[in-house]
Amino acid sequence: MQESLNIDIANKSYEANVIEEKNLQFWFDHDFYKFTIDQNKPNYSIVIPPPNITGQLHMGHALNGTIQDMLIRYKRMQGYNVLWQPGTDHAGISTQMVVEKKLKAQGKSRHDIGRELFLEEVLAWKEQYGNHIVNQYKRLGVSFSFERLAFTMDPNYVKAIYHAFVKLYKDNYIYRGHRVSNWCPSCMTSLSDLEVEHKETAGFLYHLKYVFVDKPDEYLVIATTRPETIFADLAVAINPSDSRYQSFIGKQVIIPLTNKSIPVIADEYVDPSFGTGILKITPSHDVNDFEIGSRHNLGVNTVINQQALLIECADVPSKYHNLDRFKARNLIEEDLISQNLLDQKINYKIPLGYCERCSTAIEPLLSKQWYVAMKELAKKAITCVEENEIVFIPSRYKATYLDWLNSIKDWCVSRQLWWGHRIPIWTCNDCNHIDAYEEAIYTCPQCQSLNIVQDEDVLDTWFSSSLWPMATLGWLDNSQVFQQFYPTNILSTAREIINLWVARMIFMSEYFLDTIPFKEVLIHPVIQTADGKRMSKSKGNAIDPLDMIDKYGCDANRFWFSSIGIKGDQDVRFREDKLEEYKRFNNKIWNAAKFILTSIGNNTITPINENFLSLADKFILHEYNNLIENIHQSFTNYNFDDITKEFYNFFWNSFCDWYLEIGKIQLKENHYSSQTLNVLYFVLESSLRLIHPVMPFITEELWQKMPNSIYKENQPSIMFTQYPRTNNKYNFEQDHANMNLIIKIIKTIRNIRQTFNVPSSVKANVFFIFTDSNYYQIISDNLVLIDNLAKVNVNIQDKTILLPDLSACEDIQGLKIVLPLKELIDTTKTKLKIEQQKNSLIKELTKNEEILNKGDFKQKAPIEKVKVIEIKILELSTQINNLNNHLKIFS
Repeated sequence: MQESLNIDIANKSYEANVIEEKNLQFWFDHDFYKFTIDQNKPNYSIVIPPPNITGQLHMGHALNGTIQDMLIRYKRMQGYNVLWQPGTDHAGISTQMVVEKKLKAQGKSRHDIGRELFLEEVLAWKEQYGNHIVNQYKRLGVSFSFERLAFTMDPNYVKAIYHAFVKLYKDNYIYRGHRVSNWCPSCMTSLSDLEVEHKETAGFLYHLKYVFVDKPDEYLVIATTRPETIFADLAVAINPSDSRYQSFIGKQVIIPLTNKSIPVIADEYVDPSFGTGILKITPSHDVNDFEIGSRHNLGVNTVINQQALLIECADVPSKYHNLDRFKARNLIEEDLISQNLLDQKINYKIPLGYCERCSTAIEPLLSKQWYVAMKELAKKAITCVEENEIVFIPSRYKATYLDWLNSIKDWCVSRQLWWGHRIPIWTCNDCNHIDAYEEAIYTCPQCQSLNIVQDEDVLDTWFSSSLWPMATLGWLDNSQVFQQFYPTNILSTAREIINLWVARMIFMSEYFLDTIPFKEVLIHPVIQTADGKRMSKSKGNAIDPLDMIDKYGCDANRFWFSSIGIKGDQDVRFREDKLEEYKRFNNKIWNAAKFILTSIGNNTITPINENFLSLADKFILHEYNNLIENIHQSFTNYNFDDITKEFYNFFWNSFCDWYLEIGKIQLKENHYSSQTLNVLYFVLESSLRLIHPVMPFITEELWQKMPNSIYKENQPSIMFTQYPRTNNKYNFEQDHANMNLIIKIIKTIRNIRQTFNVPSSVKANVFFIFTDSNYYQIISDNLVLIDNLAKVNVNIQDKTILLPDLSACEDIQGLKIVLPLKELIDTTKTKLKIEQQKNSLIKELTKNEEILNKGDFKQKAPIEKVKVIEIKILELSTQINNLNNHLKIFS
């Protein structure tokens, strides 16, 4: 299929966008991503965390998509059947908000058009925009099993959801409770605790006077952050062990601004150290107060409605009726002051809850909601992680998961929305029969009445998402795919949804299937802005990964995503300079391939003959063999940063900087010419396969341009070739060490030339004096490399030689290198340059020593920071010492 990617490599520089577009078209035109099963192959599967249909590709998606695609491509090349299950989530609240906003622009609301027409509007919007993010993923080069694209509102998925709900209901895990839950007055729905974002918010602690009924001149002072809820107070409480207030238990006090009296009760929940040590109990508007009220049979009294307005009722003075809660608070404060019922007002940081979708302050509100009883369901989910059936990577997130499950509360799964999976509970209005059904019913099973209605609420989006691996792979049908690919191998996701999603998938799978949904959970880092802030579209500091792909190319972006790793710092700052660096690395690969393919021309590539290898040939084959092993280990251990570091160092340094340059020399020698071409071809072709999972576009393009040979598989795409494996015949340990000695010699000569300003155009004379005869043969056999790459004429001399005046000397492993400088440099200028370098280093050394020795810095500073400075001081001292040795030459 080489003609499909006809780009003239000899005449063009690397054009990422052109090549990416061409290869994407190539992959899709030939249906390379089509999911197939070969019963002779092992299986490997991943499910994507389904993005919302309202979503835009962000840095988190791009990072996680790269990680998963790397694993899928790696396993495909290892010979696995690979299934990467893609899909999208219906995103109940987010999608409904988008469509409601659209209707509002038309002067309408969902209530104006009714539920049925509103859902039609949502579906129409979904058809137009719902797969936008999937198309954006394509730019990243992801190899989804695209024909299996799932959606949480697909008929089969809905069937799975209703089956799960009904079974949980029949098994008494789902119940309807009348309790305080998180309510968003903007989205007009209840929220689970995990959908509430808590922020430290500046507020006040109001100290209110509750006057005793029997002693109007005496009062209790009670602290609250929410004076607007006082009209719902049903008691005030003290801790029974608090000796300050024990005598008041059983007395009656009057709610400020009212004539209503409430009792003083005792409850151990009260914290004597908070405020004044007395707590007002408002069961309808506080979760903890609700629990206290239930223990003391206080009942309930709601004074704030779903719009967060104070309601019209006898308990609320008429002047506050229908006021917004915050406006009412301000007016109540004024009235408390005027009636001398406000003892004091103190600045106070409140850990206030906000809706994660719209950022509206949450209102704790008493309402009837559907709940999943969690205590029993959590047990197996805890055990399977404690016993390492499921492993978290990094391992520290195991504690995050277990801490939440060990203190889990019942899960509120009902939402007061229209878009979503409507709760499958039907109620007969004639006989009051209530039950759950997997399919719609139209008559009451008890009395056959037609007067039967379905619950108005929909399920929490996370309820449907908790079935994602099971439902998308064919759980209910027990399909072949489900049997072979479930449990999946790994889940890669973000830390903020460990409890929202990961834990729920696990306990759902354990409950319905008595098995885990995946074997490993990989938690990827969060990419922050360059200055360490959280990226936010609303704040305008979010970086669009598609812009970065346009600017630097997809492979450069993927290489950076891989390079940040997952096991180190989980808050990673965006580095655009790294994208620029990796764009240059793409160019390096491209230019190396251009040189090699041009050099090969019409020559035939033949098998490498191990009996006719130069020292440099053995060096690069040994390096490459080690690279394969290291990258395999890195993939196995999810050390993605090591993959990029190892490959970058090998390809840029060992291969391009050394072997390619040596190869140019060897190609001029008939003795090595054909063998050098074989080695160049072999290393390039297999290197392309090695890094293909990270950099799919450039590797596909270059692999297609490589001429056919014994080393190149007959496959339509590089993605179907075999991943490189180590070969014991390329273990040349001693030869590798010998070549490293030659490289060290060349580097040393280059450093001398640079230090003493020897012009690069001059081919200098250099003397080699052997202090260890064991190295004579190795070095003398490779003098042509030293001469050419260090730009010198080497003269091998006897130990007794009298060294010329003004000579630079370096000792390396049994060899003294002497480079006479007198005829090559301007001694005055060179000496001045070295002295300036030395003085600059001394200043830097002094500065670091002052920091290290200042006061109790060593005792108070982090160990890592102290160590960095100590290492820096050692390095600077070594450099200064070297410069002093250089200056001795001029004395």
